[in-house]
Amino acid sequence: MSNKVYHAPETPVTFKESGGTAVLTLLNLGFGAGRISARVDRGAGSKPGLYRWRAVMQWENDPAAADYADIVLATSDGTLADGNVGSADAALTAAQKSNCEVIGSVKAEAATGSTDRIASGTFTLLDRYFSIGVWNGSATKNLKNSANVSYVSVTPVPPEIQD
Repeated sequence: MSNKVYHAPETPVTFKESGGTAVLTLLNLGFGAGRISARVDRGAGSKPGLYRWRAVMQWENDPAAADYADIVLATSDGTLADGNVGSADAALTAAQKSNCEVIGSVKAEAATGSTDRIASGTFTLLDRYFSIGVWNGSATKNLKNSANVSYVSVTPVPPEIQD
């Protein structure tokens, strides 16, 4: 007898200025600068290992085509955190980013501002604690100066084995 293995998406964790699961302040994030979110505690015990991320970014003014925002993962055992990022919403330096995992990027498809740029991907998460960061790789443009316009969501997608 063969089994089917499906994905069973769970409740997303959202990272934004307000109204999300964890605070990540992206409004007016400068070009060549980054931000790391408040730390999320997945809790003790068995947890899914596979996650899907989806990010929405808007630049303040017309970005250059192919301007980008890197999406960064920092994991922690509760004491030691990748990049020494800490546990609160804070600035992310280039040195800290270099010791975190870039899990994907959102790119501007054309030089128009105030437009949602959306990308997604998957990553593996094995630690109890994690934070999500964003690095604005634009050469000249800040992210939009409006709360909750740019944000990241992370959805656990554990396997579901069926008979």
